[in-house]
Amino acid sequence: MRPLFRTLAHTISGLPLLICLGAQAEVAPGCQVEIEHEPQSIAEYQSKADAGDACAQFNIGYSYYTNQDYPNTELWYAKAAEQGISRAAFEIAMLYRDNLLPGGKEHTLHWLEQAAEQGLAMAQTELGYQYLEDRQSAEELFIAMSWLEKAAEQGDAQAQYLLGEQYWSESRGTLDMYASMSYDEATERFTASDSKALYWLCKAAQNGNEFAQFSLSEAYSRGNGSGMPVDQIQSQLWLEKAAANGDEDAIAILKNDLASWQTKAELWVKRQLGDAEPRCPEVALALPQ
Repeated sequence: MRPLFRTLAHTISGLPLLICLGAQAEVAPGCQVEIEHEPQSIAEYQSKADAGDACAQFNIGYSYYTNQDYPNTELWYAKAAEQGISRAAFEIAMLYRDNLLPGGKEHTLHWLEQAAEQGLAMAQTELGYQYLEDRQSAEELFIAMSWLEKAAEQGDAQAQYLLGEQYWSESRGTLDMYASMSYDEATERFTASDSKALYWLCKAAQNGNEFAQFSLSEAYSRGNGSGMPVDQIQSQLWLEKAAANGDEDAIAILKNDLASWQTKAELWVKRQLGDAEPRCPEVALALPQ
């Protein structure tokens, strides 16, 4: 039988890496990726970029990126990043993360930190993700959770899911015991809390994150000691939601049709009555202090 909460390895390996932007994306207020691959258009942007226009510099960098000229991509993205275009710093980090430029982890973290400190939620999420992936201590976990919290508060569903998963007491083991030996504000803020785990997982599930929807289904299936009720109907509804959004575990369970006949019958009746919506439990509606 699978454990109630996914392991960190499952959490990390199951998540898609954040990807670079596509054309027509807004990278900053009033700054759109819109360069056309025509000499006249590129010359116009180049002139503006040379004169110091940060948005034009980003567009020139994006043009080099589409032509797989990554050194010049970094050159122009860096100019835009120096003028506060946080998405430019993030895109440079992705070049290093994906080994499109030599330099590795150190350069990835440098540019991610710049974008994250400027408030870019996707950079904060990716930075937290990087710390989770490599963590070897409670301190590194708390750094990861701190960045994830900043992104989660901005509504980033992936950050909300990752943050929620780190709060489960069952997955923390002896980590909190060792952290308490050097008690500080971070230890108090990010200590294990199943109530906080449920709060952030519900936020992520409501925002469409399939991994959170699956975890919420599991939590409803078995309950826990923080006031989470056992509700097989809600478990089934969240499972179906997760499967519809592509969660492989949820799809596999539905394919094997493990729901009891009683659950199926109750769910059928609720659907006929229009009362078959997946909901978060009362305990997860407010963030515990």
